[in-house]
Parts: sequence; C-alpha cells; structure tokens
Amino acid sequence: MLEQLFLDLFRGRRVAILGYGREGRSTFRRLKQFVPGLKVHICDCNADLREAAEKDRESSGVQWFLGTSYLKGLDDADIIIKSPGIPFSLLNGLNLQGRITSQSELFLELFRDQVCGITGTKGKSTTASLLHHILNAGGKPTVLAGNIGTPCFDVLDHITPNTHIVFEMSSHQLQNIGLSPHIAILLNIFQEHLDHYTSFSEYQEAKMNIARYQNVRDHFIFNPDNPLVYSLVSGMDIPSHLISLGSSFGHAARIFCEADDMVFLEGKHRISLTGLCSQSAIPGQHNLQNIRAAVAASLRMDIAADVIIKAVNGFKGLPHRLEFVGTFDGVHYYNDSISTIPESTMAALNAFPDTATIILGGTDRGIDYKPLMDFLSGSPVVYLFFTGDAGRRMKSMADSMRDFTGKKLLFCASFDEAVRLAVEKTPSGRACLLSPAAASYDAFEDFEERGQRFRDLVREFNRKS
Repeated sequence: MLEQLFLDLFRGRRVAILGYGREGRSTFRRLKQFVPGLKVHICDCNADLREAAEKDRESSGVQWFLGTSYLKGLDDADIIIKSPGIPFSLLNGLNLQGRITSQSELFLELFRDQVCGITGTKGKSTTASLLHHILNAGGKPTVLAGNIGTPCFDVLDHITPNTHIVFEMSSHQLQNIGLSPHIAILLNIFQEHLDHYTSFSEYQEAKMNIARYQNVRDHFIFNPDNPLVYSLVSGMDIPSHLISLGSSFGHAARIFCEADDMVFLEGKHRISLTGLCSQSAIPGQHNLQNIRAAVAASLRMDIAADVIIKAVNGFKGLPHRLEFVGTFDGVHYYNDSISTIPESTMAALNAFPDTATIILGGTDRGIDYKPLMDFLSGSPVVYLFFTGDAGRRMKSMADSMRDFTGKKLLFCASFDEAVRLAVEKTPSGRACLLSPAAASYDAFEDFEERGQRFRDLVREFNRKS
C-alpha cells in the first residue's frame, strides 16, 4: 500500500530534497525504497557532505548540489521536499510557489485522521511523550514521531489502520502546510525562533496551522490562559470540537483542576480523575498544563480514567526538563537545559522556590529579557552566573536595576567556569539550577549536549570539593 502511494505521488517526477539532515536523509531512504530510479536532487549548503555523496554515487538518478550553489538543484524540480531547519526567507525570489512541500505535509496527507499533533513554544515533548505513555498503558497501538527526534517517515513500517500517531510538531514543520491533524494540541506561544522568521507574527501564524485546516469531526485542545493563544483562537473560525485547558472559553469543553482532582467537563458530561492535580511525578504548574492536554487527548481516544491516572502517576518526565541531577553536600542540582526562553526559566524557578543559584545565557537571538530580569530581581535567587552573548546582555540589564542590590552577578567566560562557581557558591539546603533562557548553539551542538555537560561537571566538581 505504501509503495503504491509513493509511486502515485512521485513516479515520473523530479524531486529535490532541500536540507540533508536527519529528516532529509529519512526522506531519501524512503524514496529509494519505494520509488527506485526516481530522479532526486539533494541540496544542502554543507559542502562537507561530499563524502555522503560519494557513498551514494551508485544510486541512479541522484544528483548532489552542495555548498554555496546548493539552491541551483531546485531549478527544474517538480516537487521540493524542504527540511524544517531551512527558513523560507532563503527562498525568496526563486519562484517556487506550488512546488514546496515537506515530510510533515506528505505524512499528514497519508495519515492525518490517525494523528494527534502537538505544538507549543514549550512543553510539546513532555506532552507528546506523556500521551504516548498513556496510550501504551491503555493497550492502544501507538507511535511517537516528529520534532521529538524521530522523523515521521521512519515510523511508516509500524503504522496500521488502528495505530494512534503522536506527532510532535515544531513551528518549522507546521509552516506552509495545507492540512491539520485530526486531534490538535496548542500549549502556548512565546517569543522564540526570531532568527528563523521574518516576524514574530509569522511564527504565530505557523503555530496556528495545527488547527487552521481542521473540520467538524476534529478536536482542538488549546490553552486560553496564554494571551497569544487566546487572541489567535478568538480571531479564527475553527470548526472542530474545542477543548479548553484551564479557563473556560465560550462553549468549549474544558479540563481543569478542582482541588486535587482533574475534571473534564463537556456540557453535562463530567469525568473526574481523582488526585491527578496533586500526585504527578513531574513538578511545576506548566507541567500540570501539559498533563491536562495529554489527559484530554487520551479521553478523546477512549482511554479509561483509571488507566490515565495510573499512567500519569508513573510518568517520570524527560531528560533536561526540570531534571533532578542529584544532591551533593546538601545542595540540590536541577538540569533544565531545555529552557531557551524567559518564560520557561520563570516556570522552573516557580517549581523550585529554594533556588539560590542559577546559570543563565547562551546564544543571543534578540529575545526580550526584561520580564525575566524583573522576575529574578524579586526572587530568592542570590547567585546569578551568566554566559554567552545572551548572558552578557542579561547581566547588563541586571546591573542597571537597583532591585538586584545584594545579589551576586558574574559574567563567566565559559560554561564550565559558570558551573564550577555555582558548585562552589551554592549554600547547603538550597538548589542550583541550570535554566539558561537562551539557546545553546554558541558553545554546544544542542540543549542535550549542554545538559549532559552540566550533569558531568556537577559530579566532577563535587568529587574534587
């Protein structure tokens, strides 16, 4: 069946794969598998991929366009499958309208009725993983794919007509698509990826594609307590069944906390999940919102309340997201390397009010740090160690604010130095938190490498002390 679908889509056409990272390689593998002999152009600005080109030189019909002239491979392509990391701004003026698609869009064309798509500036990986965990606990056949690290084409072999597909969708994957998943979750929208889009509005519009093309049989789970989400949803005519997280929203169904219980209310229909608002193993009010979203989707997929309660209580969270590293000499260390925006750092500090020391900074992408500095000025945090260009800008702002009097602010030349000082200065009985509010690309490949380095250094420096 899949082979015929791919043949119908691509046979006799010239395809360009734009971007040869993880997703681009996944696309190429499937095209070779299902449409042998297809004419494919592989286009990537990384000239170092020539070794990969040499390995695939035996593949008939494949041409490589690498380095500075990589966009020339798009000229005579009938279909361009763009990878998420390539900004549309690079393609301005190339007259590619109608020819650009993506692995995400092609996947939704095949399976959208089986997909629960999850997006949001923060929380989508936790929500997707929790939903996948609940579905497994309920005995439902399920796969987890997308921005969480597994290209959706890589799970094709595991999908049957009964499979539930949990698809974490970044704004890059949502941009320019023309259809939406059957169940859509929008957790929040904050300033992020300002280096990728021509405006913050363009980023918001990409996020809204998660629900823009839904129909009356679909379901949209969203967070009206996020001001941007509230404004955007209010301004759209979305025909699907609406489910509000927390606050009420018109006639939408609603999932909220009532004392310790989580309650799903739809008209006169009420489901109460006992203790679920107080028993979760993942800390923080923001994670409670993620839990609500996953629970709402689970109920829409007919998972029983008792199964959901047990599954949520057994979910331990993901690495680098408010992750407990350990206690050494009375100091509790937490790794929140996933934090790349101010809002997630403020949420982390609310989750750990005993934080005495925080490590901030990294790549500067022009985000507004004033709200974070205001928050930190009134917090119990004593020691603030800054790194990278973003940290330099944060410290400059803090230095100009009188409310930071009595706190210790230091810019560190390296991440390792910041961790060393944090280990040295944090008093026993308090917490040390890595929650940078900035991307990691100035010093690390990604937030996972940064988080692992923090873990390693905490253990190393504590052995020496």
